[in-house]
Amino acid sequence: MRLLLVNDDGPPSKVSPYFRPFIDTLHAAGHSTHVVIPDSPLSWIGKAHAVGKSLTATPVCPDDFSAQDDRVPHSEENCLKHQWLLLNGAPASCTQVGLFHSGMAPSDFDLVVSGPNHGPNASTIYNLSSGTVGGALEGALCGKRSVALSFGSKDVQPPGLIKGACRRAVQLIENLERNWSEGVELYNINVPMVPDIADQAIYFTVPTKAYWTQGSLFKAIDHAEVKSRRVLQFRWAPDMPDMKRAAERSVEGEDLWASKNGFVSITGFKANFAVVDGFRGQYSLTGS
Repeated sequence: MRLLLVNDDGPPSKVSPYFRPFIDTLHAAGHSTHVVIPDSPLSWIGKAHAVGKSLTATPVCPDDFSAQDDRVPHSEENCLKHQWLLLNGAPASCTQVGLFHSGMAPSDFDLVVSGPNHGPNASTIYNLSSGTVGGALEGALCGKRSVALSFGSKDVQPPGLIKGACRRAVQLIENLERNWSEGVELYNINVPMVPDIADQAIYFTVPTKAYWTQGSLFKAIDHAEVKSRRVLQFRWAPDMPDMKRAAERSVEGEDLWASKNGFVSITGFKANFAVVDGFRGQYSLTGS
């Protein structure tokens, strides 16, 4: 397969540890990749574009990066064959640039693959917020079959376990591409980071419904300087008791249920907001 690869975690680093091993696994399996990724992490950004912003794509050699933020020796052959583009834009913008402005045409690609994300993307909240899912959603809206891929842990993982997850993910993507289900525009895959991943069951799932009814994504900053300037400031500090309860309540067949039990989940999506049944025809105002 020829794949357009995007992500929301940016180039390999401590917060993007899965990207390079995944690409190496794809190449080892005989697939070719074309990489356009953000130049810095942009999680939780969904399918956003920065309207009015001029974007810059910088060619880089993949050997300039490693998961430990170290420089590694250059392979000139690898640099020429697998050059990446780093974009100062969001994941969805990376998909746009990769499909239309990177020397390739959309028809040149078999799939758009977004990820692997550093952590899971299961439940409605994460699916609607995720830049990883957003990159794949943009591909689907551009008429390309797309896959969002997430590896289910933010903890440091041993190299062997990462390789196992990468191999499993590549097998899944190959199989889905060969047997793409009618009506599906993008798949969302969550792979748990467990030692026996090759033996774990794989389930088709639906998203667990989750909401922000308690807690907040932000915490107010309360210090003298802010008060003296009469402004309000907030720092990113997600408080997610609802998500914990959603995981506890999730039932068999849901993506959070699969994640908490160490199973691989695959969710097939349409690239749209579902419409509630019964809303058709003319609308009439009622008395106030």
